[in-house]
This record gives sequence, structure tokens and C-alpha cells, in this order.
Amino acid sequence: MAPALLLVPAALASFILAFGTGVEFVRFTSLRPLLGGIPESGGPVARQGWMAALQDRSILAALAWDLGLLLLFVGQHSLMATETVKAWTSRYFGVLQRSLYVACTALALQVYYHVLGLGEPLALKSPRALRLFSHLRHPVCVELLTVLWVVPTLGTDRLLLALLLTLYLGLAHGLDQQDLRYLRAQLQRKLHLLSRPHDGEAE
Repeated sequence: MAPALLLVPAALASFILAFGTGVEFVRFTSLRPLLGGIPESGGPVARQGWMAALQDRSILAALAWDLGLLLLFVGQHSLMATETVKAWTSRYFGVLQRSLYVACTALALQVYYHVLGLGEPLALKSPRALRLFSHLRHPVCVELLTVLWVVPTLGTDRLLLALLLTLYLGLAHGLDQQDLRYLRAQLQRKLHLLSRPHDGEAE
């Protein structure tokens, strides 16, 4: 029992690293500033921009870095997925083989983010948003509760796990009036943005 318990911190650290990397990847791929100021594709301005970019050595160097970093991720991801490497890691790391694979994948992505200088995602949040985050668990925990409770049968061990994790997640929610005002303001802001006419539509 004791050796098995020693695996829990390693597996948990791997999960946290992989989850944080996934969140960072979503933030990176959804950055609207990256799309700002780009002319419509297919137009003469766009073609001139592409030609000028392909003649700029600084842009070509940046593209080479991006290609190398992407190949680092693809190579690591594919190499560690081969049967030979999986058999070797399983022999030396046992049940931690999958955790090692996920951790190495996350580290490869972290190198990519570090080279691009993306920084800490929470540094972009307002103090009110950070205050809200400190008063509740991540919404993805709702999925965890669903997996724990929505099952055909519930054994004693699973019931104990579901009860303890539900209690753990529930006690972390400590929203107050200030948090609720912030959430209400964010909801009104999003509704206002959705109600605005899109570009090109008649006023």
C-alpha cells in the first residue's frame, strides 16, 4: 500500500502540468490580438504582405524557430508513442509510464511557450477576476462530479470517493456579494457584445 501511495504525488504533478499546459495552449490559440490588423485573405494587400514577409530575414528566422519548436513537440509526441519506447518506459517506470509520457509532452509545449515569451496567463487577469478565482474551483470540476456520480452502480469505495471530492470541491466555493456583482457585470458585458451588429451588417 505504501509504495502505491508514493505514486500519487507523481501522477498528480503530471496531471497538473498537463492541464496547465492545455489551458495555456487554448489561450495561445485564441488570442485575438494575433488576428488584429490582418487584411482579408486573397486581396492584393494580403499578397503583397506575404511577399514582403517572405523576403524579411527576421520573419524567416522566426518561422524557422516556430518550425523547430513544432517539430520538437511532434517528434517527442510520436517517438514516445512508439511500441519500443513504451515498452522501455514501462519496464523502468511501471505504472508511471503514461504519466511520464504526459509530463514530457507538457514540457515540450512549455518550451514552446517560453521561447515565445507568452508569460503567465493569470498576469493578464484583472484583480477582480483573480479574487473570484480564489473563491471557487475550476468549472472543469463539474465534469469530475458528473463522472463520479452518474454511474449505473455505486460501490462503497466509489461512494466514499464521490462524497469526499464533492465535499472538497463544495467547501472551496466562497463567493460573496462582490464576486456576484463582478459576475453580473461580466454577464451584462457579454450580452451587450453579442447584441451588437456584426461588421458588414446594416445598422
